[in-house]
Amino acid sequence: MKAIIMTNINVFLRDNLLAIAEKNLSIAPQIEEKKLNNAIKSFNYSGSSSNVVALYDTTMLGSGKDGLLFTGKQVIYRAAFSDPISIDFDSILNVECVETLMGSKLEHSIEVTRKDKPSVILKNLGGCNYKKLAEILQKTSQDFEDYKEEKQLVPIDEMSEALKEAYIKAIISMAYDNDNHIDDKEFAEILLLMTRLVLSPESRLHLRTYMASTDQLTTLETLVEIIDKECPDGQIKSVHISLVKDMINIYFCTDSTDISKFVFLQKHRHLLNVTDKEIDLIKDTITNDHNMLKEDYSDDQIISALKELSAKAAAVGTPLAAVYLSGSVVGMSAAGLTSGLATMGLGGMLGLSSMASGIGVAVLLGVGAYTGMRKLTGADELTRSKRRELMLNEVIKQTQATISLLIQDVNFVIVKLNECILTHGTQDVRIKQLTALLTQMTSAGTVLTQKSDVAQGSATKLQCAQFLDENKLKALTKEPTKQELEGVIRGFYELRTFKEVKEGQSPQQVNKLALRRELTVAQYESLAKAFEAIGYFNVSDVLKSTAVDAASKAKDKLAGFFS
Repeated sequence: MKAIIMTNINVFLRDNLLAIAEKNLSIAPQIEEKKLNNAIKSFNYSGSSSNVVALYDTTMLGSGKDGLLFTGKQVIYRAAFSDPISIDFDSILNVECVETLMGSKLEHSIEVTRKDKPSVILKNLGGCNYKKLAEILQKTSQDFEDYKEEKQLVPIDEMSEALKEAYIKAIISMAYDNDNHIDDKEFAEILLLMTRLVLSPESRLHLRTYMASTDQLTTLETLVEIIDKECPDGQIKSVHISLVKDMINIYFCTDSTDISKFVFLQKHRHLLNVTDKEIDLIKDTITNDHNMLKEDYSDDQIISALKELSAKAAAVGTPLAAVYLSGSVVGMSAAGLTSGLATMGLGGMLGLSSMASGIGVAVLLGVGAYTGMRKLTGADELTRSKRRELMLNEVIKQTQATISLLIQDVNFVIVKLNECILTHGTQDVRIKQLTALLTQMTSAGTVLTQKSDVAQGSATKLQCAQFLDENKLKALTKEPTKQELEGVIRGFYELRTFKEVKEGQSPQQVNKLALRRELTVAQYESLAKAFEAIGYFNVSDVLKSTAVDAASKAKDKLAGFFS
């Protein structure tokens, strides 16, 4: 009879497989997307890519096409130039590490004896620790009765309602802790988080009541116990990291960035079990998310920053996905963020879900239209930030959804307020609590509207050229009906000096017509419409105007030649 270890097979594999090799081993969710795709095809794995626990790559070039692929039910072995062999864990009878002397060299292999199937010999596994691998495979057979494939990382919005409620309550308790009050910025962030976690109407109802009953807040210790109990197997550490991320983000809303003065976090770090390095990673992630909205980041800059964060996360030993388990603090859900990253070639970075949703689909349908002749026409500038624009639109969508839910919340509180007034009169304590909550909601609505405007401004700005090409502008506004637009567009730009560095040359000062600083959202919208009207980023319009301009110049030269 099997001795059953009280743990999940997927958790066991993730916790133990690192011991079989010092390199060429990838544990989910940190499996490179290209390598994972290669492996799934080469190993003939028919399950979901999100169910792959680990990949040990034995190829010379690191393609992921040979080696070992682990899931919660099986290990698939593929030797070079051979067909893959699937070994179900529940079919294993015995695993033996074999040492064979080949001349003066000791060769290792593993013999796996299976029920009702031929034995399998695992060999040519490079730098693999054969003894440790044999030990792990033996344990999968002896110490477990339940084998199942499951997602290796689950976004919080896909977890239970009980966990999501406890998660939000923990944030609310933190916000009340310092001054027994949630200000408008904190309240807005809590509402955005509630939208990202896709709470049911019943859960939102419970949380409305909870926020209005500040004298009955649950202790963080109790809330963490609920979170841990409801958490999918092996996900507790990631959820704790995510919870600390959301706490720190709301703490930053108080205009303080000194974590040492974050009393609530320091007081409860033993419950959340986060290290200083993990907190530093969280801070960098929050800063980067906000920079995406505030700064004129191109797609390339976003990719570079995220790769740096990913490298830092790997050094800390924490998957970057854990920080983004509840989505991005600027408003994107986990799935929306993953979709956006997938469009930038970073789909495997988080490993939270496939890109076949939200902005992933939008970018597949839309961004391709900007390729081809974009460098020739100057439309490349727009293309470089097209994916970022789609991510910003996701932020806008999430913020607007939060405002819509806030209106429902306000209506709910007004109904309750009227009920209390009719029943108890205007001096009841409950009346004061509901009135205070209503004030918070109104203020939070203002903050949310401002956040939406900022994101909308950033998205609209991306539809305007950062630097104006005057020759192109003149060519596109030659027609009488468009001549006025030349002056309109030119008025949004000012001549500024920049330092330009070309490869192999010393830095040089160059003058460029750059967008004027601090334009309003309305002004960006007007400029974007003007660019659209003249076809500034339209391939056919640019080519047509360029051809006409070139023909006109050629005609003038010929006329001069014959005069």
